[in-house]
Amino acid sequence: MKKRFLAVLLVCVMLITGCSGSKGNDTGKNASTGTEATGTPSEKEEITKLVVAFRTFGTTPTDVKKVQQKLNEITKEKIKAEVELMIIPSGSYKQQLTLMLAGDEQLDVIGLPSSLIASTYSAQQIKPLDELIKTYGQGIQETLGDTLLRCGYFAGNLYMLPIRADTANGMGGFMLRKDICEKYNIDASSIDSYEKLTEAFETVHKNEPDMTIVAPYSVGYSPLQFNVTWDKLGDNFGVLEQGGQNLKVVNLFETQEYKDYLNVFRNWYQKVYISNDVTNATEAGAPLMKAGNLFAYTQATKPGIEVQEKNSSGYDIVSCQVLPALTVTGNNWSWAIPENTKTPEKAMEFLNLMYTDPDVINLLAYGIEGEHYVVQSDGTINYPEGVDSSNSGYNMGNMVWSFGNEFNAYVWNGNDPEVWKKTDEWNKTGVISKAYGFTYDNTPVSNELAAVQNVYDQHRMSLECGVVDPESTLKEMNKKLYDAGLQTIIDEKQKQLDEWAKQNNVK
Repeated sequence: MKKRFLAVLLVCVMLITGCSGSKGNDTGKNASTGTEATGTPSEKEEITKLVVAFRTFGTTPTDVKKVQQKLNEITKEKIKAEVELMIIPSGSYKQQLTLMLAGDEQLDVIGLPSSLIASTYSAQQIKPLDELIKTYGQGIQETLGDTLLRCGYFAGNLYMLPIRADTANGMGGFMLRKDICEKYNIDASSIDSYEKLTEAFETVHKNEPDMTIVAPYSVGYSPLQFNVTWDKLGDNFGVLEQGGQNLKVVNLFETQEYKDYLNVFRNWYQKVYISNDVTNATEAGAPLMKAGNLFAYTQATKPGIEVQEKNSSGYDIVSCQVLPALTVTGNNWSWAIPENTKTPEKAMEFLNLMYTDPDVINLLAYGIEGEHYVVQSDGTINYPEGVDSSNSGYNMGNMVWSFGNEFNAYVWNGNDPEVWKKTDEWNKTGVISKAYGFTYDNTPVSNELAAVQNVYDQHRMSLECGVVDPESTLKEMNKKLYDAGLQTIIDEKQKQLDEWAKQNNVK
């Protein structure tokens, strides 16, 4: 009888504790920021399961479960949560995420590409975060600050958490195999134009005729992804020329900047520098280089980019940059909380931990210390003895920028130990768009956008990879785009931008 009474009493205590939720009266210091955190769960609160989805530009690491287990040692202790990591290859990420958000599969935290912001908002699939961040995301607010955080606003509310990383994008960046450059006396540091880069490609092609010279960074994306000289205002359907130095929205596909890009890649394709099957490739960038038959791929440059890409490609890398660095709102990657999560407070607590706790970002990016990396005497990290990029069970160092706040992460071996400080300085060098902080709401033109996107998708890869003649194809595409409603989209975008500029005193 006594045991039965104690069992009943225990159940009652658990029920009372569970009902208190994460808004209990306990408070504590944030381990990373030292600030007082509200909403800290009590010691007796039940463990909440969270499913966290994000992408990888490589294949899903084999040791995900090991890293997940180690991560949960932290999350169970600090926020009373157990995390399931859902790491999806980039080529299928948008499609898979869209399907999951439309269904009833559990999702609590998601990495959100810019191309899905408007559609997830209009479908009411992501939650506004304004109130959640005040109570459960104070560390995120301190980490991002007002200027960066404003890039997460959409349709008047905070829906996205921007990442604190390299906000200046080194456009026109190309990753070159160092051994090939040395073999043929190519000085990457002197390459600052497409013309000089073409000369380097000619040299390699002449001496290595069976080698693919250049490829896009990602499957499903053209090289245009990192060869931009305009502010694309989210979707390229109405842009600001010259890096956003004026506020007139124009049709990108009629600009000289876009035509110049097409001519470069058409020339390269005709010279067989680009693979004939580039539009149907199932691998691109680092994986192709890792296979041993690619000289270069596109990627935005920044301090430490060579080491980051070596970890993915398996080769020593030298980089060049042929276009100016740009700072635009972009939101190429941010974090969001799905509307159908049953525990939004706990989801925000996890995000707050990710943005502020160095142990969390190092696990997500590099794996487990001692097994996937070791800390060296200078404070940088490297593979353990006997481990490299080919046999490591977990290394997503090329994604370190995506996990909230890369400045909390270790620096990989070969980088300057001061790379994060230099990145902070680098962020100040980009051409800053006058529309920085503006995020376009395409809901009023969703029908036109769907039609225009369909037209663009029919031509995008073949046109921007140089496969087809740009002059005739571009003329045909522009006619179809206008017929599908492109001008209506441009007018709506201009209207919203003008209103935003007036509210923020931008001229």
